[in-house]
Amino acid sequence: MNERSFIFDLIMHNKYNLILRAAEKIISTSGIQGLSMQQVASEAGVAAGTIYRYFKDKDELILELRKDVLSQVAAAILQDHHLGTLEERFKRIWMKMHNYGKQPSPTNLSYEQYANLPGTHTDEIRALEMKLFEPLHSLFEEGLAQGIIQPLHPRALYAIAMEPSMAMARAMRRGLIEYDEKDITLACDLCWRAIVIPTTPTN
Repeated sequence: MNERSFIFDLIMHNKYNLILRAAEKIISTSGIQGLSMQQVASEAGVAAGTIYRYFKDKDELILELRKDVLSQVAAAILQDHHLGTLEERFKRIWMKMHNYGKQPSPTNLSYEQYANLPGTHTDEIRALEMKLFEPLHSLFEEGLAQGIIQPLHPRALYAIAMEPSMAMARAMRRGLIEYDEKDITLACDLCWRAIVIPTTPTN
C-alpha cells in the first residue's frame, strides 16, 4: 500500500467513525425516533450524501452502530480475561461489566434504544456476539468441564450470573439507587456462588 492510498483509507475510516459517533450521540439524547440522516450529517460535520457512501439507509446505520457497540463492550470487559483462577476471571469480568454499564456514556444510553429493535437479533448479530464474547463462553465451558459450575447451558449461566451485574449498573446509571462498594462486591460473590456446585466438606 502506497502512502497516498494509506492516507485515503485513513480519511475514509475516520469519517466512518465520525458518522457512528454522531449517530450514537443523537440516539442517546433524542432516541431512535430523533435520528435522521440529515441530523447525523450535521452532527458529524459531513455532507449528507457522504453518509450514503458508508450506509445505504438508517436501518443499516443503526445495525452497524450496534455491532460497533458490541465490539466496544467486549474489548472493555474481556481485555485480561485469561488471568487468574476461574473464580478470579469470572469476578473480574463481572466487575468490569458492572463498571462499564453504570457509566452514562452515549454508548450505554444509545444501546438501550436500539438493542431490542425488530431485526437486530439476526444470525449476523448472534454470530458476532459469539465471536466477540467467546472468552466468556469458554470460561463457562471450562467450569462445566471441570465440574465446578452447575450443568446449565452457557446462556442460562450468563442470565443467572452476569445479567445482575448489568441490571444493577443500569439502576445506578438511571439514578434509581446508589450501591456502595460492599453491595457490589457481595452481589458479585453471590452471582458466582449461584452457579458453582457446592463442595462437600471433608472430615
